[in-house]
Amino acid sequence: MNRKGQALVEFILILPVFILMLFTIIDFGFIISKKNELENVSVDVVTMINDGKDMNEISKIYPDINVEVDDKDDYSLVKISDDVDIMAPGLNLVLGDVYNVVVERKISNVTK
Repeated sequence: MNRKGQALVEFILILPVFILMLFTIIDFGFIISKKNELENVSVDVVTMINDGKDMNEISKIYPDINVEVDDKDDYSLVKISDDVDIMAPGLNLVLGDVYNVVVERKISNVTK
């Protein structure tokens, strides 16, 4: 008995699920990569703030990344964010078409 037709039907049924899983893995990889990139940028931004650079200079160095500084009494909160476009057809319903990746750092305002 020839089972080539059965294998083809099973392959066609499994292919969309496999492609969805593949795109989901790729999207999570992009999100993790962007988070890692923002962690590295946050080290540079905190160093620049400690060196006395203002937000205009930092924005010129990193024009595509959103940098916000919220000053409190004892510390400053540095919030760095950027967007990642989601490709997976089902994942964009859960996370949205654009996922906002955020990294926060606290800087002590106490002078030594």
